[in-house]
Amino acid sequence: MSDHEKIRELLALSAADALTRAEEEQVMNHIRTCADCSTEVDRWRLLAAGMRGLPTPQPRPVIVERARAQAAIRLAEEAEHRWQRIVMMGVILFAWATTLISWPVVKLVSGGILGMLDPGLNHAWIAFAIFTTIVWASGGAAAVFLSLQQRRERSLA
Repeated sequence: MSDHEKIRELLALSAADALTRAEEEQVMNHIRTCADCSTEVDRWRLLAAGMRGLPTPQPRPVIVERARAQAAIRLAEEAEHRWQRIVMMGVILFAWATTLISWPVVKLVSGGILGMLDPGLNHAWIAFAIFTTIVWASGGAAAVFLSLQQRRERSLA
């Protein structure tokens, strides 16, 4: 592609004031020596001036209000979801910490310090951990199913 063709592609953008300084200088230098491009850029400038004189289309107020209402609803839903995630993570962390701390505390209270040193504690601790994991996994699955059900109901409403 020649320099002339490259400049020719920039003429409309020049008329719309959409070029960088370097590109604008390049176009100006070219149209000083090329009558065809000078005539074409004058046509583009005339068209651009006519377009600037046209009124800017305005949407109807009803459409603007509807869009604002939908945006407000979406923002409120996103804020609610974010808050629910934060609360859920806090509850889960608290519950896990309570669960992990409860077993040694129960063993300490029921059997004293010697009960904590019992070799059978390791087997009981593993069984407790497996049981807790199963309970938490089933609770998590129930939460996911409830969330999916709630989303389905919202989408139908």
